[in-house]
Amino acid sequence: MTTSFDVRLDAGSVVTGKWKKRSYRVDRKLGAGANGSVYLVYGGRERYALKLSASVLELQGEINLLRKLARAGGGFADFLVDADDTEADGRTYAYYVMKYVPGEPPGQFLARHGRDWIGVIGLHLLRRLQELHWNGWVFGDLKTDNVLVSGHGRVELIDYGGVSEKGTGVRQFTEVFDRGYWGAGSRVAEEKYDLFAFGILVMQLLGRRLACFSPQLLPQNRTVQLLLEELEEDPAYGGYGPFLHKVLTGGFAGTEEAIASWRQASLGASAHEPRRTGLPHAGWLPYGFAGSLLLFAVTLYWYMS
Repeated sequence: MTTSFDVRLDAGSVVTGKWKKRSYRVDRKLGAGANGSVYLVYGGRERYALKLSASVLELQGEINLLRKLARAGGGFADFLVDADDTEADGRTYAYYVMKYVPGEPPGQFLARHGRDWIGVIGLHLLRRLQELHWNGWVFGDLKTDNVLVSGHGRVELIDYGGVSEKGTGVRQFTEVFDRGYWGAGSRVAEEKYDLFAFGILVMQLLGRRLACFSPQLLPQNRTVQLLLEELEEDPAYGGYGPFLHKVLTGGFAGTEEAIASWRQASLGASAHEPRRTGLPHAGWLPYGFAGSLLLFAVTLYWYMS
């Protein structure tokens, strides 16, 4: 396994802190960003997410941010577990250790549990972004690779390398999720920047054709209008179409307004979700499917009310 800085952290390797001497055993890679990679590690019997980078100064900025968020309380109060340097191949690398929430990429979660869970996942993600926004920050590099989904659709963000203070330039971004890439606005860190990326993320999770995301797309054709045409032509977006239209065109004043609209869109989409057909009617499968629907209905009611 190789990060963007050619740091090899194979399964079973150990990262030991230069100053605090704490050790973490690598299990597997969770994701990669512009300035480092995130791994699932074990510290004793506990599981954590560890981000390692050769860019010591950049990572220190992320650590300082997480410490500020911890002082603000809320969901980030116990998020940062440890921070230190480590040495390998004659070089010094910085890392920090975060609380790990077991989960999987949102696309995998929806494939296993059904696309109607997008309502709960989206709500949790928007609330996580809102917590950052309340504290004066924008996530910046929002994309499917930086999101993990666990039981009942709970969401965790796993790479804070793109987090930027409101009013400054976005530190890191991924082109397809970047509104500047689509000519939809600047790269100034504001709530609408994250909301645009949220819209692209939802499109990628729900859309079937997604012709607008082709790597062969010419720069002059990267427009918001192309995204809107995709929404109109693909029935897979269903009741989320109006919300996505508004979020991609900067129609929401901020995250709070977007959350209220998303809740209404989710309830409407759930009420009109087509029933699945062709399921076997023998053995345990119908009961398991019915239980899954009941669990989803209870979860949706609980979080949307």
